[in-house]
Amino acid sequence: MSLTLPDGASLSELAPGVTLLTLAHDRFDARLSLLGGQLLDYTRHGEPPLLYLSPAAVFQPGKAIRGGIPLCWPWFGAHPDDAGAPAHGVARQQPWVLQQVSRDADGFSVRLAGPRHGALEASLELRLDDAVELALTTRNHGSAPATLSTALHSYLALGDIDGATLTGLAGASYLDQLQGQPSRFGSEPLRFEHEIDAIVYPEGPLTLHDAAWGRTVTLSAAGSASSVVWNPWIAKSVRLADLPDDGYRHFVCVETANAGRDARLLAPGESHTLRTRLQAQPIS
Repeated sequence: MSLTLPDGASLSELAPGVTLLTLAHDRFDARLSLLGGQLLDYTRHGEPPLLYLSPAAVFQPGKAIRGGIPLCWPWFGAHPDDAGAPAHGVARQQPWVLQQVSRDADGFSVRLAGPRHGALEASLELRLDDAVELALTTRNHGSAPATLSTALHSYLALGDIDGATLTGLAGASYLDQLQGQPSRFGSEPLRFEHEIDAIVYPEGPLTLHDAAWGRTVTLSAAGSASSVVWNPWIAKSVRLADLPDDGYRHFVCVETANAGRDARLLAPGESHTLRTRLQAQPIS
């Protein structure tokens, strides 16, 4: 199928087997990898990048790309029954099909067809303008109910993690995945002073405050009752070959999700859409 691209949209090969969609608008630039259906970066002109992409990221079919917004699908974390299955599902490591790109005065809209795993099939819609919005839809084509656990794994770029805080968590329950223990946040903003890996059940939007760059990034969600907050900190950054040793200082993952007790059971023929909207603003 031939696809007509609008002005400012172009396809190229980032690496063997890795096709890149580049979007150049009057107000921003963005790049999306068709491997994984993954938004790699988005930068409004004159501003810092919204997303962190590791300078040591590997671009290779069958490998997950470290940074941007990976798509964890159709399971989050380890597979519940198969220890040999890839962590966070198959979507990050497989090619997606570009179906449509359109442009208007404010930005671009993109539609991708994703992989099929068993009875489940994924598709993704992106809207890029002054904000970034992703909608990941899963349909159950089978004759039996199917479990879905997924996440939009946003690596939010930071000027520096010192002084960064996350608000919107006050009183929220969470599962500490490092300790395997349930807990609850207090009333103070979350500060980042050590490794964190938590499935959180917040009541509303979450906002990352970045003192170094003088901005906030607010994540609004739909089709979700969970978020994941992750930063590897020092020791794990050193162990991760596709992340610089000081990489932990330059991002926090705040992920709109259907994770933990928020996993969904899709009836035959049913679909579910997980949405996230990321909006950066200067700190007033």
